Order: sequence, then structure tokens, then C-alpha cells
Amino acid sequence: MNVDQMYDRIEELLDEGKPSLFGGNTKVNAEEIRSLIKEIRLKAPEELAQARRIAAERKDILAAADEAAEAKIKEAERIADKIVSEHEITLKAKAVANEIITEAKEQAAEIIEKARASSNDIIDNAQKWAMDMRSSASEFVESIMTESDEILEEAYKDFAKNLEKVRTARRQLKNASIKKGVLPKE
Repeated sequence: MNVDQMYDRIEELLDEGKPSLFGGNTKVNAEEIRSLIKEIRLKAPEELAQARRIAAERKDILAAADEAAEAKIKEAERIADKIVSEHEITLKAKAVANEIITEAKEQAAEIIEKARASSNDIIDNAQKWAMDMRSSASEFVESIMTESDEILEEAYKDFAKNLEKVRTARRQLKNASIKKGVLPKE
């Protein structure tokens, strides 16, 4: 189950919760929710590993761009050497060769720059996604804990009120029984 599916399952558990006897609160399967939260915490390192893999892919992209640039430069040099050897006008051949080499270097620089920009975008997006994931998970856990605290506090207040009502009713019943003579006076 991926992290998004775990969030969906937590929402399902909250939707499937049963109304509390003590008010408008909802009973939920806290153990299953805790288990899902634990899994989310365990999955977060996997997301970081994915970001690292993306960084490694960035290096591979740059290496491939360097190789492509080197191949273009070598091809340009080969063409330049061929032009120089085949033509009588050595100066013109050198000028053409230098232009080809310059263009090849410029193209290589553009390829490398585009590869760097692309890989930086990939890394930035992966890091943003990982941070958003961590932030969402933290906010979600905090909201669950706050809601659980509120439910428990409300249940305790309801219990205390009901206990006081039982005690009052018991005292009234005892006093009424003593007045009617059913129970002896203490």
C-alpha cells in the first residue's frame, strides 16, 4: 500500500466510525489508524531513497551529456582534419574546422546546461513532494491526536455528569426510603 492509499484508508476508517454514546463524537479503530500512521512513517524513507535515485539519474544524464558533447567535438575535429587534408587551402579548412569545433562546443554546452536544468527541476520537484508528504503526514497525525484528545475529554465530562446524576438519584432514593420507613435512619 502506498502512502496515498494509506491516507485513503485512514479517511475510510474515520467515515466508518460509529457515533459515540456521549455526544456527537465518533468511535474509530485507533489501533488500525496508528498502524497506518506507523507505515506512513516507514514509507517516508522510501520517498527519500527515490529522491536519491533521481539525483543519481541526474549524474547519469550529465555524464551522457558530457559523452555526447565529447563525441560531437571529436566528430568536429575529425571533420576538420579531413577538410584540412583534402583541400589545398589550409587556412580556409582550419577556419571551417574551428567554426565546427566552436559550434560543437556551444551545442555541447547547451546540452549540458539543459541536462543540468532538467535534472535540477526533477530534484526540486522530488524534494518538494517529499517535504509536502512529510508536512501532510505531520499535520494529519496532529489533527487525529487533537481530535482524539477532544473526544476523550468530552467522554470524561459526560461520564462525570452521569456519575453525579447517579449519585444524586441514589441519595434521593435513600432519603425517600428513609422517610417512608422502608430503610432505618442511620
